[in-house]
Amino acid sequence: MSDDLHAPPAALALLDRPSGPDEPAVPAHGLGRDGSLARDIGGYQAVLAITDPLTVRLTFIGADGRPLPTVPGALRVPFAAQVKETKALVKQVRETLAAERARVEALMALERTWPYGQWCRHYRDHPVTGAVASGLVWEFETPDGHWHAATPGEDVLVTVDGRALPVPPRGARVRLWHPARAFPGAVRAWRAFVTGNRMTQSFRQAFRETYRPGPSGAGADLRRGRLDARLRHVIAGGAWRVGRGGGPARVAFERRIAGRWRDVPPREVPPLVFSEGMREADLFLRAAPAADEDPFGEPSASAEIRGDVLRRVLPGTKIADRCSVDGRFLVVRGGLRTYRVHLGSGGVLMEPGNDRLLVEPVRRARQKGLFLPVEDERLTRILGTAFLLAADHRITDESVLRQIKRGA
Repeated sequence: MSDDLHAPPAALALLDRPSGPDEPAVPAHGLGRDGSLARDIGGYQAVLAITDPLTVRLTFIGADGRPLPTVPGALRVPFAAQVKETKALVKQVRETLAAERARVEALMALERTWPYGQWCRHYRDHPVTGAVASGLVWEFETPDGHWHAATPGEDVLVTVDGRALPVPPRGARVRLWHPARAFPGAVRAWRAFVTGNRMTQSFRQAFRETYRPGPSGAGADLRRGRLDARLRHVIAGGAWRVGRGGGPARVAFERRIAGRWRDVPPREVPPLVFSEGMREADLFLRAAPAADEDPFGEPSASAEIRGDVLRRVLPGTKIADRCSVDGRFLVVRGGLRTYRVHLGSGGVLMEPGNDRLLVEPVRRARQKGLFLPVEDERLTRILGTAFLLAADHRITDESVLRQIKRGA
């Protein structure tokens, strides 16, 4: 029995719930199982392909076999109708793919299971949903009642150590893997797997923020900020709702019973609902930050995730020897000064003196091919700022240079 394949005891009472409603009808748009479709248009082949869980591309291939990213001039007028129809199809596929990403992510709050045969039909083998499912980690139940985590590969289920998981019986149960019910070692291993294999996940899964109530039922308070009455978010298929509780950063949980919302103490909230509800509240707080929030104070759970990501990706960059993660800061050693970039706000402090540096956030990291296992605009800006400050002797912005040299 491997401890990375089993749920903590707090979740065990929820494992035997029924599979839930039938799967929604998701259009395949005529795509093959590999998520692609080809049409002949005026001597060219238009190829529509879902290249990863986030991307749909349309490419035109001529007789010479060379792909063209735009519509060839020879097709623009005589075949305008066919080109327009193909572009409309691309838009439809993108919309369906985005809807499936959102739908499957919403399942993270549910103890939903599928028979393996049904899961293959509706998830692994579906032309659109398959692109979403292929980038995720799933759990497969064995006859002895144990759950084994794996991700879909080329007609094989790949475990975190790179082995092939035996094909489950068609009736074996399948569920989404959630880090909130996994042991810390398993979470670290899957994060290493995702990063090492440059695996594009449909949404944050391996690097997902997780929350757990305290042993006495406490722990429904966020670390920072103030929630307000606008927070009313429905999760878990409409069965649960999160909102502001009795304190400024306390999250309240309500369950829909007989058509009415009823308060539920944190200790009675199912683990996945608790984690996802707290996450939604934290996301809400970050979208509407308090004006008096300390930009260098206690970071959110997302900031901790950023620190973990940076520890994994920085060693492969050209600034690796100039950077380190220290608590809630990314420390960058430039030629002129040392900088501490806050992992929550992205604000910068300079050493010595702990002076604040006002610098325009850099939107992109400056290393071609750098892989980030999560979609996080603030993380991208933090990395871009790190690349800028690691080479502070090359900065040409006079307003920034004056700040740096003032206390150097």
